[in-house]
Amino acid sequence: MNQEKAQERIEELKGYYAHLGAFIPVNLFLIMINVMTNPEGGGDYWFVYPLFGWGIGLSIHTFTTFFANHDWEERKMQELTGWSMTQEELERLSQRTENLVTILSNVNWDKIDPDLIETKDKLLDAQEQIIELRDHGVASAATEKSESEVIKEIEKLEEFVTSSKFDFYDQAAN
Repeated sequence: MNQEKAQERIEELKGYYAHLGAFIPVNLFLIMINVMTNPEGGGDYWFVYPLFGWGIGLSIHTFTTFFANHDWEERKMQELTGWSMTQEELERLSQRTENLVTILSNVNWDKIDPDLIETKDKLLDAQEQIIELRDHGVASAATEKSESEVIKEIEKLEEFVTSSKFDFYDQAAN
């Protein structure tokens, strides 16, 4: 849960507890008035009407606050965008991508293998999309790739930078 959603949840809980905090004393007051104005006990107990009506509203508020499925919007967004990663997974993927960009930025690839420049550019595009998804929950149309494409690109680069071929290139660049 990101900070914005956590803040929204806190506001929702505050609203519920304020509702409950008003319900209890007001209805106790109404019961007290009804009992005090009807000392013989043989009259009309009218306090049940506001208690019942307000109780229905409080029951609905309780259900929507604690039992309703709050993440349906997030799941729908993931379904429509094709991204099913959580914020933590996006953060880890972003860190992996940042590490690869740092490694690849330290080498002068023009002299060694120009084809790897395209791979680095793809990685930078993937990094931009991951950052957008992490920060805003949706990728822009300019960087939109499927989740599997981004992950494959990152895994391909990770495999490359951990291979002996990369060590050879790295040594040749120095």
